[in-house]
Amino acid sequence: MIKPLFSKFLLLAGLALAIVHPLPAAEAAPRVAILGDSITFDGRWPTRVESALRGTPRFKDAEIVNFGLASETVSGLSEPGHAGGKFPRPCLFERLDRILDAYQPTLVLACYGMNDGIYQPLDPARSKAYEDGILKLKSAVEKRGATIVFITPPLHNADKPSEDPQRYDTVLDHDAEWLVARRADGWSVIDIRPDLKRDVTKAKQETPGFVYAKDGVHPGDQGHVFIATSICSQLWPLWKLPGEPQIADPKGIQILTQRNNLLKLAWLSHTKHLRPGVPAGLPLDDAKTQAAKLLSDYQKANP
Repeated sequence: MIKPLFSKFLLLAGLALAIVHPLPAAEAAPRVAILGDSITFDGRWPTRVESALRGTPRFKDAEIVNFGLASETVSGLSEPGHAGGKFPRPCLFERLDRILDAYQPTLVLACYGMNDGIYQPLDPARSKAYEDGILKLKSAVEKRGATIVFITPPLHNADKPSEDPQRYDTVLDHDAEWLVARRADGWSVIDIRPDLKRDVTKAKQETPGFVYAKDGVHPGDQGHVFIATSICSQLWPLWKLPGEPQIADPKGIQILTQRNNLLKLAWLSHTKHLRPGVPAGLPLDDAKTQAAKLLSDYQKANP
């Protein structure tokens, strides 16, 4: 009789301990929000970064949504006559709370700066508006318990470099230097500009006539590959991801591009952005259903 009673005592004690110290639940899949302007909205670098992330156990089933919006700033500035006078540049903070409340990301990648100096020479007031916007973005994300990684802006007029001290790329250099300096305060910052400068120079040496961005702002396909490669190479040690980042093959990129565009437009519509000219997305539930099928297709093709 002693042994059964003792066993029963151990069982009850174990149950009590389990109540007081429950077993840890499996870690939920990350929810990644990618914020940025038209270069992000384009989707080519976000899709390639997504493909590399999905090659890791942590991000295999993650929810990854591109919330980029063309023309957008964090500075809140807009030049006179923007878009032919049709509308001023949108500011992220008009919609940020709606995104954070509805999507509830755990991780955020943010790439701003290209539009924030409104294509004018370096100016202390404009620089401060950008810096204040970045600080406000960081605070808003972290108040909701999420982690944010900042990405420096890409290159401007990389195909026609100039020594003119008034050139706009010096503004982006300045913004990037300010961001990188925040690492000393514990910020997570990815600086893509040195890699882009090196890759563009090399591409021009190897392929006469190579063009990074026809309009000086928006990279072509290879430019997006350069951006994605630089981001991944720095994101892996930052997030302590295993192995080396591998961008998917063209078939995989095609599937993820379809998924990216589907969810992007659905979430932009759901969170009620105000920028004219963006196609309406599907109702969110419909988009999620189709996106789940596309992710399954991708995972079957990329086991």
